[in-house]
Amino acid sequence: MKYFTPNVLKPSERTLNLIKQIAYTYRVAKMADGSIVSYCLN
Repeated sequence: MKYFTPNVLKPSERTLNLIKQIAYTYRVAKMADGSIVSYCLN
């Protein structure tokens, strides 16, 4: 079985920026009835 290490996986700067943008705009809210709603801000 092949294991991935930080030396093998080096995402490009563009990929990292996309991940950061998604993480910045993604939100999760817990409603009063206990349900969880996820949404993305633009």
